[in-house]
Amino acid sequence: MGGGGGGEHHHHHGGGDGGDFRAKVWSMSGGPNCRPKHWKRNTAFAMFGIVLICIPIAIKSAQLEQRPHVPVHPIPSQIWCKNFGNKDY
Repeated sequence: MGGGGGGEHHHHHGGGDGGDFRAKVWSMSGGPNCRPKHWKRNTAFAMFGIVLICIPIAIKSAQLEQRPHVPVHPIPSQIWCKNFGNKDY
């Protein structure tokens, strides 16, 4: 039996050392020499999309926020939440 460690898979197609295998390896980080074109522009588009999605969520959250008990310490959302303190519980 061959040991079964997985490191025994030697595939030689053609001559020589087989070249640099790293050019054929895919990884989420982009590999050893990753510098995608227009990365600054793409990052700006992504950040703009995130902000565009988060603003309506934050506005709706401020509209729906209610506090049945008066907080012991000041909470930042008291500044922008219009319905804080309007209702008696």
